[in-house]
Amino acid sequence: MHADEIKVTTALATRLVDKEMPDWAGQPVRPLAATGTDNWMFRIARDKILRMPRRPMAVANLRREWEWLPHLTGLPLTIPEPLAWGEPSSIFPNPWMVLRWQPGETLATFPPADPGAAAQSLGGFVRAMAALPGGAGPIAGSANNNRGVPLAQLDETTRRSIAAIARRYPSAPLLAIWENALSAHLWHGAPLWLHGDLAPSNLLGQEGHLSGVIDFGLMARGDPAVDLMPGWTVFDGAARTAFFAATGHDGDTLQRARGWALYNAVINLSYYGDTHPFLSRLAHHVLQTLLSEAAGSS
Repeated sequence: MHADEIKVTTALATRLVDKEMPDWAGQPVRPLAATGTDNWMFRIARDKILRMPRRPMAVANLRREWEWLPHLTGLPLTIPEPLAWGEPSSIFPNPWMVLRWQPGETLATFPPADPGAAAQSLGGFVRAMAALPGGAGPIAGSANNNRGVPLAQLDETTRRSIAAIARRYPSAPLLAIWENALSAHLWHGAPLWLHGDLAPSNLLGQEGHLSGVIDFGLMARGDPAVDLMPGWTVFDGAARTAFFAATGHDGDTLQRARGWALYNAVINLSYYGDTHPFLSRLAHHVLQTLLSEAAGSS
């Protein structure tokens, strides 16, 4: 997937746990299929999950979760609970982390039975996270892949990515969507807590209901518009409208959010192409939805 990716086997993960975490030695370790791009994932027994960075640049995101997840309290959906931190060793060259297992299946695999209810739940989660005290939490920037920075900082990258996929999508309508997002009023409030990557693969459901949120490696404080991307990546129609309403954000934030959805889709397509089937399908869905919206409003 990445040129600098570190290959990990189940045998290596088992040896790591047995040697570095003796209290859990001998517990069964099995690999998990995942749509993410940063970590190898293994389930330890029935109640834990091991995350091992695929490449060095993913370490900072893992460390961010270890440091800041305990500060995110009182949220209406379950979130990961860090249990143990492992330092680099002769077995594995990067730090790694063990978290408590969160039951459920991702919405990428099993969409919610009631999209409207799920939209209300996720909108409430976004609103609750944004309302958490900021404290000394990290500010959006290069350390969290720029999730939550002003859109203008992403202009060059977005235009370059749009040009890179021009054989699939004409550049002019995508640039028009992007420029409309850039024209929205900037976020002038205090930087708010945001998850940064509320993709279907990071949302958990149980018995048809949204139950949890995972993978907080891109969390920071910044422009909350980035956390409105599920309006295009997860929800359609009335559920999309319900999600936006539940977040409580204004029209300018929604306008910037449309830019975030476009940005995320074009950079994924230009970087991964069709080598990552899940991200490719999601990017195509988002771009087609945005283009349909734009055509309907013209």
